[in-house]
Amino acid sequence: MKTAICSTGVALIFATMLVSSGCDKKTSATDPTVQSTPGSTRPLEAADLIGYDGKILRKSVDHIKEINEKHNQDVEKMDGSGPDQ
Repeated sequence: MKTAICSTGVALIFATMLVSSGCDKKTSATDPTVQSTPGSTRPLEAADLIGYDGKILRKSVDHIKEINEKHNQDVEKMDGSGPDQ
């Protein structure tokens, strides 16, 4: 009987810790500012687990992001150099 009460108490403490760990503040993985950094494509390397080459996939996505950033900068330059309205 004493061990049943003890194990119930331990299970209750463990369950409380488990539930409270899910109530933490927002993590960096869901933070949009972290997703815009160059290292945000690092999780793509996990594609190795399902049969893709994660390093090539990551390099490809990084290249696309760089081209997109360059295009956005060019558009901003053109927008800034146009006639004033």
